[in-house]
Amino acid sequence: MSASKKSSKTKEFRLERRALSLSIYMGLALAAVGISFGIIGGSQIVLFDGFYTFLGIGLTWMARRVSVLVEAGPTVRFPYGREALVPLIIGIEGVALLATCLYAGFNAVLTIIGGGSAAPDTWSFNYALLALAIPTFIWWRLRRVAQRSELVRAEATQWLAGAGLGLAILLAFIAARLVVGTSWAAAARYIDPALVIAASGLFIIPPSGMVRTTFIELIEGSPDPELQEAARLALDHVAEQFALNDRHMRMTKIGRKFYVEIDFVVDPAWTVAQSDQVRRVLFRMLKTIPHDLWLTVEFSAERALVE
Repeated sequence: MSASKKSSKTKEFRLERRALSLSIYMGLALAAVGISFGIIGGSQIVLFDGFYTFLGIGLTWMARRVSVLVEAGPTVRFPYGREALVPLIIGIEGVALLATCLYAGFNAVLTIIGGGSAAPDTWSFNYALLALAIPTFIWWRLRRVAQRSELVRAEATQWLAGAGLGLAILLAFIAARLVVGTSWAAAARYIDPALVIAASGLFIIPPSGMVRTTFIELIEGSPDPELQEAARLALDHVAEQFALNDRHMRMTKIGRKFYVEIDFVVDPAWTVAQSDQVRRVLFRMLKTIPHDLWLTVEFSAERALVE
């Protein structure tokens, strides 16, 4: 790796960890406020949001630690690096958040069966304002780094979902205040647990996607269609330029690494110099992909050896 590329990677990891640190500090503050306001105001949805955010803090700390390990690169014990930790930690985050949503939803159902809970008070209303403003601000700060970091992208997705929940809580609390003193006043007792159920259903979507992505990457499944298309375009270009029509390609992605393996069946008179030309063209075309490229190109005169 050239000095300039290494410097660029170091900067990327530094920005990644800075973004994750910001998420930890702001998450800690919001969780503390949410849990406190939820207990004081007796609001389940506020308490749920506070605990959900608090759980995310530990997972974000783990993600930050993974960033340090991945930056260390290949070692004697881990010759291919530790990129697999990235989808693994994202999957752990997804499972933990799914479990939290399912538990909160089940508890909210029991509350509705039991007759509901107290209508939202001023504490809950104030928290709803914070739960909209802070996640929106954090998502806005993370969105640029998220374009290059899957760990930060997962974090930004959670904050965006949190902002959506904050907006829903605020609108529902306003509705609850409007119905108090009217013929619909009895419905106000069910707004809080109903919001927990709705929030649980909403929050299931991002972690479900995180778990799915983890599963695909860890079993070395095919990468996103965009990556596949970029690799196929490069392969088709090389095949046409060098008349290499008999070829086979495999690809997968784990964390930042994009693995591409290409096998060509060539004439016995094919030379090493020609092989190097093909490799140079492929590297030139694939280096623009925003991932660490691990390209393996093989040439054989026997088709049975590449199947």
